[in-house]
Amino acid sequence: MLSPFLSPLSDDETMRGFCRRPKKVFVLVFLVLFVVWLSVTIIEFSFGLTVTTDDLIATGKTLKNGRQLKGFITSSYYYPTSKSLGDNAIALVMSINLVRSPANQLEHFLAPDPSELIIMAKNASSSVIVSAPYVRVTPHEVCQVITIFATVQLIPNVKSISMLGDNGMAEIPFTMPSYTKRDVVVCTSPLFVSEQWQNFLLAVHIYRKFGAHMNLYLISSVTSFYELMKEYEREGYMTVQPWVKVDFPGVPKTTADPFNQIEFRNQAASQTDCLLQFKESARFVTFLDLDDVLIPKLAPTYAEEFQKIMDGKKKLAYIFYHKENYDAVVARDSSRFSLKKMFGSLECKHKRETGKIVVDPRNLNYTWIHFPPILPNGLEKYEVTENVITHLKTIVWSDDQEQSGRILIEPSYFDNSSAKIISSKDILSIEKDLRRMIRKPRIRKIFAKLPNIHYFTDLVVKCYNDRYYRYHYSGRLGDIKCPGPQLCGFIQHPKIKCTHVTATHIPMETLYPITYYYATDPYFTSDIGCYAH
Repeated sequence: MLSPFLSPLSDDETMRGFCRRPKKVFVLVFLVLFVVWLSVTIIEFSFGLTVTTDDLIATGKTLKNGRQLKGFITSSYYYPTSKSLGDNAIALVMSINLVRSPANQLEHFLAPDPSELIIMAKNASSSVIVSAPYVRVTPHEVCQVITIFATVQLIPNVKSISMLGDNGMAEIPFTMPSYTKRDVVVCTSPLFVSEQWQNFLLAVHIYRKFGAHMNLYLISSVTSFYELMKEYEREGYMTVQPWVKVDFPGVPKTTADPFNQIEFRNQAASQTDCLLQFKESARFVTFLDLDDVLIPKLAPTYAEEFQKIMDGKKKLAYIFYHKENYDAVVARDSSRFSLKKMFGSLECKHKRETGKIVVDPRNLNYTWIHFPPILPNGLEKYEVTENVITHLKTIVWSDDQEQSGRILIEPSYFDNSSAKIISSKDILSIEKDLRRMIRKPRIRKIFAKLPNIHYFTDLVVKCYNDRYYRYHYSGRLGDIKCPGPQLCGFIQHPKIKCTHVTATHIPMETLYPITYYYATDPYFTSDIGCYAH
């Protein structure tokens, strides 16, 4: 979307020439840098500055070992059985500082980056060392830290997995994917400083109605909204998955900057994580934001609609649904909120945006924000024309929604035909399900505390429009910095309590060519506030 896909494995002819003469090149470049360092030292001494040999030593290490790559493992799934990856396979998703800085001229003299990961696995009686080529998920060079994916088969009954470097190894945690059978899983993009509880209720009840399980990635939200989500998780409607920040403790930002240089809160990694997590258990997986709602139009359930679209076509990597923008009006007071009234308020704006995909998880291993950067060999994609995603582009919090509450309005489909987005029968069924949930004592208590102002939402919308969308939609892609909530300031509201994810990040011994990091023991706390990381 932002720039053409560039493979991290490509080298120019000059680099190949250097690689053929590594010792001579090392000596030559070291001597040149020594002269530069000596000149800078003389100049710094003339200004009374303190100079040590640390910079020269660091430069020598960099020349010898290559640039410092830092990889944060967001996902490591071990599959005892897998129809698509093979038995005893591992799938890894990492955020890594692969994009070279144009300002750092030294990087142009270094050896190319490694093209594969070296992995060691042990069980009770044996071990194996294997190499796993990685593929790049992020299709552009706008951000320094990008997402990569790798998979390889190991040995049965793995007890430990380690990543190997030239000078040591690092054992990493891993987990099993889900093997609980589901028809459809909806992977909801990571929420941050979220307070849109009305969107959530619309989405989670629609997904339940039409046969999907919601797997929602969460960074931070208003506390009462978090409590509401946890109750729906308790009732089996959805899963709240902590989405922890990428962090390289002790690493300077000039080497790897996971705060300012990761695209949209690491969304591509979260979606790939969700795909891998439900790879063996779900018939279909789709990726939607909280303000996206897909309602089946061709069949009574999601699974039936997706299967109907895919039947009779060549083997598909994914099907692609476009988004149509709608405005909605919702009650700001939770005691007056109604999904029936929210449906009735939907108004199509006849404006289309880039959509989202639905995949058969056996046919795809990774995806970017909207779609994978490349199609797997022999697979195709299909652009859906029979239905669209309803995108709640603008949501007005109102005090007056109650006035039309007794009238049941079926929202119109975007094409100006007589077709409706959803039938009155289904609307009433969904509203009935909402009322059943609200009657539960724990949820009724939380409902009374839900926010009636959208403080953080306004901050995010203004920030994204000012710092990203105005450049994107005007075609000024060259003015775009690495996009994401790090561009925004989140002034905390003294009367709004927030819940935020946290985890344990530990410094790691430097390995060459890649140092591996990870987080453990994620949990939610009220001690941090509402932030995007």
